[in-house]
Amino acid sequence: MAPPLAVEAALPRHLSDGVSVWSGARLADLRSSSPEDYEALREAVDALGAASGVAQELKGPLTTAAKLVEAPGQRLYLLHERGSVAGLVKVGEKHLYYWRRGGGTVELDPVCVLDFYVSAQRAGRGRALFDAMARAERRDAKSLAYDRPSPKMLPFLKRHFGLADYVEQPNNFVIYDSFFGKDGAPPRAVGRAAPGVGRVVGTL
Repeated sequence: MAPPLAVEAALPRHLSDGVSVWSGARLADLRSSSPEDYEALREAVDALGAASGVAQELKGPLTTAAKLVEAPGQRLYLLHERGSVAGLVKVGEKHLYYWRRGGGTVELDPVCVLDFYVSAQRAGRGRALFDAMARAERRDAKSLAYDRPSPKMLPFLKRHFGLADYVEQPNNFVIYDSFFGKDGAPPRAVGRAAPGVGRVVGTL
C-alpha cells in the first residue's frame, strides 16, 4: 500500500483547483522567472512521483521535476486541490515496434501514458485527471499506449472505458486492439496545442 501523500508545500499562488499541464521547457521557465514558485512545485511533483514509484513497486520514481525538464516533448498533468497536488499523469510520444495479433510487426509513434497516480482511490480524482489529459491531448483512452501499466491501471481502463483486449508485447507497452481501426490501421495523428505555464485544462 502506498504511503500517505507527503505534500505540505504550497503550490504556486496562481494555481487554482483543477488540472494544469506542464512541459519541461515551461517548468524551466518558471524556475528562472519565479524560483519560489518553482521550488514549491518541484517539491510537490517530486513527492507525488515518489509515492507513485512506491505504489508501483519500482526502484525509484518515474516522475520528478528534474526528469521532466530533461525530457523534451513530455507533458505532465497535475491535479491540484486545496493548495496541494492530488494526482499526476505524464504522457509523451514513443517510437514503438508493435507485434500484431497473428504475426508481423508495425512501427508506431503513439502518445503514451508514462506515469499515472492519484493520492486517494475511488474519489473520482483519477477519472477527472485522465479525462482532462485526454481532452488536452485530443485522444481517447483507446487511442493511447500505456507504458508498463500497474495492476490498478488495467482495471481502471476496463471499468471506465471498456478496454480489455490487447496483445502482450516484449517492450511491456499495452496497446489495446481497439487502438486500430476496422482496416487495421492506427489512428491518424490529431494536432495538439502546446501547453503553457500551468495552463488549466480542467476544473474540479
